[in-house]
Amino acid sequence: MSFGKRGNIYLIGFSGTGKTNSGRQAAALLGWRFFEMDDEIEAAAGRKIPEIFEQKGEEGFRQIETDVLRIAASRSELVVSTGGGVPTREENRKLMSESGYVIRLTANPETISARLTASAGRRGRALRPMLGRDAPVDRVRALLAEREEAYATADGEISTEGLRHADVAQLIVDTWNHLSQQEDAPVDH
Repeated sequence: MSFGKRGNIYLIGFSGTGKTNSGRQAAALLGWRFFEMDDEIEAAAGRKIPEIFEQKGEEGFRQIETDVLRIAASRSELVVSTGGGVPTREENRKLMSESGYVIRLTANPETISARLTASAGRRGRALRPMLGRDAPVDRVRALLAEREEAYATADGEISTEGLRHADVAQLIVDTWNHLSQQEDAPVDH
């Protein structure tokens, strides 16, 4: 497989769109490493994300997030599952676009809310610091609207509505193949 000029895949999108599970499966399909930013942030900070928000505030958390993204960007052959707010920083969008292809995973607000509510019990903690203990559809919709401009900068987009993680993983690989082939294609002058 050709890696084109950029050797990572960055999955962006709202929490609950399947970035982690689908991304892990896409990495396996490609024979790449999977890089879960939330796990890497917690390891770097030595505490859970809600504690980081509590102790350092959102801005402190976002700086740690950028530092961890910089580590991913220095490597290649990674499928990176980003946090929902990663692309809201211009610096992060630049890091991702210079070192990989950015693929946005989407779902409608009702689906996101239902997925996050269902997974909260399995994770045994609050959903996400930006959403609180539950994921009200109105809050999901408002955050999606706030982040739309940043999310729209992705190189490709995949709706995860009604799809299994294995199906989304294959679509991620297919999208990456398409994007890297476009970049490798000769330019007519």
